[in-house]
Amino acid sequence: MDETLRYKIALSLIPNLNAVERRLLLDHFGSAEAVFSKERLNQANDLNPKIRKNILQGTALQKADEEIIHIRKNHLQVRFINDDNYPKRLKACPDAPVILYSKGLSDLNANKVLAIVGTRHATTYGKNLTEHLVRDLAQVFPDIIILSGLAYGIDICAHKAAIANNLNTAAVLGHGLQEIYPVMHRDIAAKMQCNGSLITELPWGTTSAGWRFIQRNRLVAGMCDACIVIESAKKGGSLITAQMAADYGKDVFAFSGRPCDEYSRGCNFLIKKQIAGLVESAEDVITGMNWNTLQKDKQVQRCLFPNLNPPEERLYHYMTIGEKQSVNDLAIQMEAKIGETLSLLLQLEMVGLVEALPGGLYCKKEI
Repeated sequence: MDETLRYKIALSLIPNLNAVERRLLLDHFGSAEAVFSKERLNQANDLNPKIRKNILQGTALQKADEEIIHIRKNHLQVRFINDDNYPKRLKACPDAPVILYSKGLSDLNANKVLAIVGTRHATTYGKNLTEHLVRDLAQVFPDIIILSGLAYGIDICAHKAAIANNLNTAAVLGHGLQEIYPVMHRDIAAKMQCNGSLITELPWGTTSAGWRFIQRNRLVAGMCDACIVIESAKKGGSLITAQMAADYGKDVFAFSGRPCDEYSRGCNFLIKKQIAGLVESAEDVITGMNWNTLQKDKQVQRCLFPNLNPPEERLYHYMTIGEKQSVNDLAIQMEAKIGETLSLLLQLEMVGLVEALPGGLYCKKEI
């Protein structure tokens, strides 16, 4: 058995301690193993006697042994707060958990991590906003991670949009990795493990509960560079996540809506109180975050393809490398007529930027 891992997990399982107190213990003793040293504990005269008793009774180490069995049996990854694979953005938050469990392939320290949250009662308007935002960001930042909570509504829409655009997407869960909640999102969760991650601070066997989802929200807020609220009522989990992100010093953005729309009131409130900045597009997010790659990419494109006119450049920007797209879909994205779009595709094909495929489909080529 890996004794080092055993002590790391046991630190997270000492009863009656919160995340801040666990980190203070780790900082005081210098390592997880030292926390469980009877000699060191007896020398720590300033340690609360109740905490010393909870450590010495040994239940945390017993539970850690059981947890390691589940970790090995179910091929889970463990991220300890001092390890390189622990999310560095979250580590900067004072109440970050000392242990995270995960399934999947995501590098949670990618260059850009964007949280997208919102109501469970997403409207068609909100879903469209989410899909367009993720699509447009994917075209500029193919290595960005989309982070959310796997819940109904905006959360699951963001995860699906990320998968559709070949982005990594990570979900933070409010329960152990033995289950998926909601159950109907199991298929999406399975896909996410191929190009993303499922993450939780909770040990195997921990069931879902309302208060745990509020606790989970701080991880979403802490792991991201910025948090975007798509739709929200005046009260709800997404507003809590946004406020937590702001408290952590993260950038917060929101899409506004009509004052009479129930699920725009939360976003309007965040903007009015200057908790969130107003955004209307992916480019607004990029500008707000000083991610100026979009403009640089356009300049590079113009240098590489000086003979493209603006409509041709715009169509080329809308297409995704390796993805088969129909003329009709591209025309809708361009808000152009099919004949006009077909003509633009022909020009792009002639200069070697687009490949025509059987069935009236087109594919953007790598350059």
